Amino acid sequence: MAVVRKRQREAGFYETTVFVHERVRDAIDKAISDGRFKSRRAAMEYAIECAFLSQDSNPMPR
Repeated sequence: MAVVRKRQREAGFYETTVFVHERVRDAIDKAISDGRFKSRRAAMEYAIECAFLSQDSNPMPR
């Protein structure tokens, strides 16, 4: 596992831990079961990219 993390860091990725409410986890799991995402990681990466890299994202915090 350490080798995988090292490779990810070398590729420019950083690991972060977040806590999500149960209803968010359930919504992510439903999106996975519906075939929208392969994993929780993929779903969370998509959501984070949309929030922070999208040109249409609202720059003001909610």
